[in-house]
Amino acid sequence: MLPAATAAPSNAEFALRWNARNGGPQTGEQALVALGIRVPRASTFAVDYFDLPPSTSLPPGFAAILRRRVDASGNAELTWKLRGDRALPAWICPWRNALKSKSEVDITFGAGDTAARNFSYSCTTDDADAAASELAATRKACATMVKRWTRSGLRVEEWRLPGDVRLIDVSRAGSDTPADVDAFRRKVAAPLLAAGVVPAVNTKTELGSNCEKRSG
Repeated sequence: MLPAATAAPSNAEFALRWNARNGGPQTGEQALVALGIRVPRASTFAVDYFDLPPSTSLPPGFAAILRRRVDASGNAELTWKLRGDRALPAWICPWRNALKSKSEVDITFGAGDTAARNFSYSCTTDDADAAASELAATRKACATMVKRWTRSGLRVEEWRLPGDVRLIDVSRAGSDTPADVDAFRRKVAAPLLAAGVVPAVNTKTELGSNCEKRSG
């Protein structure tokens, strides 16, 4: 297990996401063009989620997410994440063979100058089947195909969900500082909002893990 003790994470991930049917750029390529960034070659992978047993112990106010990512070569990695509305003084990864762990603030931009803040604590392993079994987790029946473009520090993802829903997510890593928050707002969020983006209320996890109904 990888124990971690922290005050508030200093690392941040800034993001803006939208359902293409509600307006704005309709593809990841169009999002990059709207930002004035040359479109690179995309990578592709599949994402699916797991149900955890009701007995899973969590800090009050936090949700646990178990997500598997499989790349085009068939390589799989499993990520366990705690997500909530405050910083945790300490947390422990449930796996002994975890490859890496990460603590960060998720800052998701909405309409105008609004931005929602959540805290996430995660660890990842490449022994996906054994790690899921160790947690007595059950894989959900649906999976999502994702295309990703990375350039100029930005990551653009296009999630194809059932019901012909195309969710586009633009994100960048940084620090939880006023300067980095303002830079993402001015250079990324503002141009995309001006291009007609209507920010999605749901997270990628909420949409990707709901096999019965997926909407933005």
